[in-house]
Amino acid sequence: LEIVSEALDVQRLARDPAERNTRVERALEEAGLRPPVAYLERYPHELSGGQRQRVAIAAAMVLDPEIVIADEPVSMLDVSIRAGILRLMLDLRERHGVAFLFITHDLALAWAFADRIAVMYLGRIIEIGSAEQIVRAPRHPYTRALLAVLPSRSAPRGRRRELLAGEVGDASRLPAGCRFAPRCPLAFNRCGTEEPPLIQLENGQASAC
Repeated sequence: LEIVSEALDVQRLARDPAERNTRVERALEEAGLRPPVAYLERYPHELSGGQRQRVAIAAAMVLDPEIVIADEPVSMLDVSIRAGILRLMLDLRERHGVAFLFITHDLALAWAFADRIAVMYLGRIIEIGSAEQIVRAPRHPYTRALLAVLPSRSAPRGRRRELLAGEVGDASRLPAGCRFAPRCPLAFNRCGTEEPPLIQLENGQASAC
């Protein structure tokens, strides 16, 4: 009860305890925790990983938001539980019209969930477009490298995956020019002195290369 109602208390959106409890129970039920009264007095250690994630979603949805920022919401969950949480988020998106800003390192997961994908490197968006554009027709070398290491049933057996050389740089000490240049297989002299702008391409896709 306290976890889900905290945002209501902070924002002073519940006029009395009865309204507060009603909104909390509705949020728990919509998050798939039924009956909601069975979860009101439970402590986090009494819940499974999937149930705790549903409580976190209920705590966000209790405010009736227009957008929810979800930072790696399923990365620590088992595959079977992960599917249920993703289905819940998709259902909430359809029923309430809420937008999810889904932050993840899993490009395949982003493709399955998102309408649009923005690829970042060292704090800067280096490519953005529809999910289909990013996966089917990537324009930035970093995006292509990310896609190259994804499992693919259509890949030839024994194919060697081309991994990027080096490590991700220090965001507090960015290199001159393109921040991806030290690891880019296509880099040339100009890349080390000029940071490429995010160039608008066709159909809303853009790439900083």
